[in-house]
Amino acid sequence: MKKMLRLSFLLLVLLTLACQVHAQNPKISIQGTLKTADGTTVGDGTYNVTFRLYNAINAAEGSQLWQEAATVEVTGGIYSHYLGSVTPLNAANFATTLFLGVKVGTYELTPRTELSYSPYSFAVYSTICSGALGDIKHSILNPMQFATVNGACWVPMDGRSIAGSALNTLLNGMASVPDAGGLFVRNQEFSGGTNQDPDRTSASPIATYQDQAFLSHNHGVNDSGHSHSYLDISYSNSSDGGGGAFDKADDAINNNRTTGSSTTGISIQNAGGPETRPKNINFWVYIRIN
Repeated sequence: MKKMLRLSFLLLVLLTLACQVHAQNPKISIQGTLKTADGTTVGDGTYNVTFRLYNAINAAEGSQLWQEAATVEVTGGIYSHYLGSVTPLNAANFATTLFLGVKVGTYELTPRTELSYSPYSFAVYSTICSGALGDIKHSILNPMQFATVNGACWVPMDGRSIAGSALNTLLNGMASVPDAGGLFVRNQEFSGGTNQDPDRTSASPIATYQDQAFLSHNHGVNDSGHSHSYLDISYSNSSDGGGGAFDKADDAINNNRTTGSSTTGISIQNAGGPETRPKNINFWVYIRIN
C-alpha cells in the first residue's frame, strides 16, 4: 500500500450472531470502513485483515485474548466480517468488556474499539456467559433452560465434579460443588464480629454441610401426686380379761386408713412433622465454574 491505511469504524457491532442462542460457536457481525491517512476511502478489492480482541482499550495495557486473520471484500471503503468465522470465539473471554483491534498490513487502529451491542443482541450476548466466577444464582429455570439463557459456564449445585474447571483451579483443588439440594443457605461468619453461628467461625471452610440440630432447652412438669385408700384390719384379745381365748368376732377392730403417694407415670407425647423449618419457597441453585 502506498499510504498507511487509517481504519475508520462505523462498527455497527450489533452482535448479530449468525447462530441460535444456544449455539456453541457464536459469530459477531461487524462493519467498518477503510480509509487512507488523508481520509479518502481505499479502492475496492480484497484486503488481508487481522482481527484481535483485547481486555483493555489502550495498546500499552491489557492482553490479547483472541485473533483471526481473514480476507475481506471492500466496496466503497466499506467491509463486513463475522468475528469467529475463522477462529472460534472463546465464551469465557466475554465475561469482561472486550476491545476490538483491526490490523491491515503492519498497522493496527488505535485506540481499540469497545464492543457494543443492541438490546436484542445484549440478550444473545449474555448467553455466552453471565456473572462472575464463583457466583451463585437462584432461579426458577430448570438446568436446561438456565444454560440456554446464562451459558454453559454455570452448573447446578448438585454435588457434581468440577475437576479441570476455573473454579477448581482458583480454590486450589475443590473437586466437586456442594450438593445444595433441599438445603437452606447460611452466611459465613466474618472476622471481628460476634458469631451468630455457634459452630462456625470466619476460619471455617466455605460451603461445608452442617447437620440439623435443636437448641438445648428444658421441659418443666408439675405433679402434686395422689392418694390411695385401703382397709386396715387389726385384732386384740384385751376383752378376754387378759390371757383368755382369742375371739375374732369380739376383738376385730376395723380402721379405714389413707396413705399418700407421690409416685406417678407421666407420658410426654411427640408431635410435628419430619423437620424443623421456617416458611420458605424453593428455587433451583447454580454456581459459575468457568
